[in-house]
Amino acid sequence: MISVGTGIDVGSIGVTTSNNGGLSSDQIAEMARKKIVYVSDDAPPAIKEQAQVFADRVEDVVRFYIDLAKREERGSICQTLRKAGHNDIADFIRRL
Repeated sequence: MISVGTGIDVGSIGVTTSNNGGLSSDQIAEMARKKIVYVSDDAPPAIKEQAQVFADRVEDVVRFYIDLAKREERGSICQTLRKAGHNDIADFIRRL
């Protein structure tokens, strides 16, 4: 928890980094899950377990759609390149 001035709490800050490229689908899905579902450490065990199962499912769904969006974007890029006559580059990108 970060405090600003006298008694003003602005919440916690999380930082996610990656090496040699952008964030992975797993990293992005985890970040989204943390914004969508919060599981309190102080919750009763049964509720905490149920909330964690729900949070894990949310993360799985978000990851699926992130991966789908990546594939669809590559497909759109490939089609644009093919229309411009760059089949070789389109094939390279399709294989990524």
